[in-house]
Amino acid sequence: MDNIFIKEDEVIENAENAIRKNIMGSTEGEALYKDLLYEYKKLLKQTKSLVKMSDMMQLQLHDLSRELERMSNTDGLTGIYNRRFFNEIFHKEWYSAFRGKISIGILMIDIDNFKKYNDTYGHLQGDRCLKLISEIIQKSVKRPRDMLARYGGEEFVVLLAETDIKGCRAVAEEIIKSIEAKDIKHAGSPYFPRVTVSVGIAVTVPDDQDSCEKLLNMADEALYRAKAAGRNCCME
Repeated sequence: MDNIFIKEDEVIENAENAIRKNIMGSTEGEALYKDLLYEYKKLLKQTKSLVKMSDMMQLQLHDLSRELERMSNTDGLTGIYNRRFFNEIFHKEWYSAFRGKISIGILMIDIDNFKKYNDTYGHLQGDRCLKLISEIIQKSVKRPRDMLARYGGEEFVVLLAETDIKGCRAVAEEIIKSIEAKDIKHAGSPYFPRVTVSVGIAVTVPDDQDSCEKLLNMADEALYRAKAAGRNCCME
């Protein structure tokens, strides 16, 4: 495609010359007018094509930007949010709860005896299990502001904004029951013949003495108590 800006300058220059020579009413002027009109229409068509191409490129760039953002925020295996993005949202919700003096809850979830599951069925099946468990948990995390993320390995974390201990326990128990009901076979487990999870629950109303890290540690400690209590249960 010719450089339309150079062609535009040429068309304008030819038109200005015709006006200066005062030939627009003559036969020569009529021929020149037709040539100028032809060139103008060609330029207009090229301009429309460039605008259309620009719009398409803008749309593609927008879609690419959104896809890159999504990829940076999600776990590559399960498709749920990753730990980095969880931490970002958690800090925002924490300060919102702090300002509003409202409760905020964390569920720390771990698949019981997952190493033995991998040893028994292989890592590919282990990956399928992780994806399935994340899908089951996601169905229990129902409110728009609630958030599920893969925290690492076979561990998941759920953020429950504006939720008290009773509400957190209800979500935790629903998750445990839903996974058990799925009846995912686990022949390598020394405790249960199916895949189960343990859940640690922590809730607080943030104040000057608290921190995000402290609440996560509380949930992690509660998770260890759930493991010690026999697994397939939740503890506070």
